[in-house]
This record gives sequence, C-alpha cells and structure tokens, in this order.
Amino acid sequence: MNIGEKLKRLRKSLDLTLDDISRRSGVGKATLSRIENNITAGTLRTHMKICEALNINLRDLYEGLDVPQEEISALGEKITEDAEMFSYDEKAKSIILTKNAQRKNMLPQLLILDPGGKTHLEQNATGTEKFVFCTEGQIQINIDNKPYDLKKGTSLYFNSALPHRFINIGKKTTKCLIVTSPVAL
Repeated sequence: MNIGEKLKRLRKSLDLTLDDISRRSGVGKATLSRIENNITAGTLRTHMKICEALNINLRDLYEGLDVPQEEISALGEKITEDAEMFSYDEKAKSIILTKNAQRKNMLPQLLILDPGGKTHLEQNATGTEKFVFCTEGQIQINIDNKPYDLKKGTSLYFNSALPHRFINIGKKTTKCLIVTSPVAL
C-alpha cells in the first residue's frame, strides 16, 4: 500500500471527506487529492498536519507502507537547500539531514539554536531514543526536569519518551547533531 491509498483508507474509515480533512489540517483539498491519487507524496510537514487532523501519529500513517528502502541517501553541499527544515521559532530550527525521513529507521537532524533559543517541550513514543552530539557552542538538555549541559565535542544518549527540551545556554549559536531512533516526527 502507498501513502495515498493509506490516507484515503484512514479518511474513509473515519467517514470524513477531503473537505473535512482540509478544514481540520489547513492543507488544501487539491493537495490532499493529489496525495490520495499518488500524483505527489506530500511533504513531511503536510503529513504531520494530516495526522493531526486524523488524530493519529506519523507512525500510524507510515506503518505498513510498501516503500522501497533507499540504500544510500545523500544531501548535497548546500544542505540547507536540499533538506527539510522545521522552525520552532526565530531562534530555533532543525534541519533533517536525510531525504525521505519517514522511510528510515533513524532520523538525523542538525539542531541550530541562536543565543536564548530553545525547542518546545517534546516527548516521543515509548521505545524512542535520542543521541545528541554538540558540534558548536553550549546546550542544556532538560530531561524529565533534570538539566544536562553539553559543550562542543560532548554527547548525550537518552530515552526520549521522557519529556525533554533543548536550550542554548551560551552567547553564540549552538549546533548539535541529533539522531532519533526509531523516526519520531
């Protein structure tokens, strides 16, 4: 089954129309139709909005899809042009460092926090883990209300089912490589 078939099946099982999903998600009816008819797969952000409208998580949407696994996934030198980016706010963004993240077993990201920047409080599904490697600056990771400070060249591995947030505690921009497994978006 592909993403379009899965979306249509989920939508119909809830007795919803494309108009209903469009209103709930903010995704255009034409875009939803193109996804359901396999003209386009849609973006990760679009999938997240659709999942919210269907009251499911991304794992539910992607589970059971017949998608050929890519053996190798590379981004070009202009990584910010090739990759999907998620902005928490003007001081915090995350760049997904692989193509077709929903098809992978792990999610590599580059977290960039300007001074004073922080992520939203996150809590992933049970069984999800994160590895963080600080490549620039200083960061504090609050995990279950306990602070863990990292500086350039240090790392942390934790159970990301615990509530957690990343905060730049330095005076310069902080960059961290974060790998989440399994993929949690």
